[in-house]
Amino acid sequence: MDKAYVSQWMETVNSGLIKASFKLVNIMKTKILAFAMLLFAFSVQSQDKDNTLSPEEFALGWELLFDGSTLKGWKAYNGDEPQSWKVDENSIYCDGTEGGDDIMTTETFRDFDLKFDWRIEENGNSGVIYMVREGKQWGKPYRTGPEYQIYDHSGEYGNKSVGSLYDVYGTAENKTVNPAMQWNSGRIRVSNGLITHWVNGIIVLQCQLFSDDWNEKVAESKWKDNPYFAKSPFGHIDFQNHRAKIWLKNIKIRKL
Repeated sequence: MDKAYVSQWMETVNSGLIKASFKLVNIMKTKILAFAMLLFAFSVQSQDKDNTLSPEEFALGWELLFDGSTLKGWKAYNGDEPQSWKVDENSIYCDGTEGGDDIMTTETFRDFDLKFDWRIEENGNSGVIYMVREGKQWGKPYRTGPEYQIYDHSGEYGNKSVGSLYDVYGTAENKTVNPAMQWNSGRIRVSNGLITHWVNGIIVLQCQLFSDDWNEKVAESKWKDNPYFAKSPFGHIDFQNHRAKIWLKNIKIRKL
């Protein structure tokens, strides 16, 4: 066979392969770009839905406690502007500074239904404290308000586990808790003294304020010598700085 012919044939084949390779690369680039744009659009759409009320929530009287971009309606406990808290990633974020302040609503609430989403760093500990009274004589929010425990540990159901009423009531064992840095949802309802806690849509705790069972459990807790614990019929909603990074969003309340 003519060497020149073979050489020309090989050159044609190689050229075709190169063109095909470039075409394949361009197709892959186009698909990757389209996928990235789809992910970005989904992310933006998801964020757009955060910190908003659905038409159903609006009709039922739910209100946003966090607008997604400012700390309007929030302040430091026994202070003014929070030092350990800011808005980050569409959430209220605590940097976990040791000795830092708690953040609380400027408004107080009596009976209410509260919903919120949260995520926390590995081994993190925090809480949502409610019916909190502000004042120098108490010093800390937990001295007046019960606490919905937030904690990076699953598979625990005692009175210091996720969704418990801290150091007083444990939880049911039917809850599912997502691991550190993944989002979970919480809910607290107080109505005529009946307290209900949810974790990821499941009721994990119910108790009646000042019932015999309540009084017995408080008498066995660290609050046994505190005459102010959970006694106020109204109070602020407080997010605890317990030396852990935590994010909270979709914070909504309905006054009952």
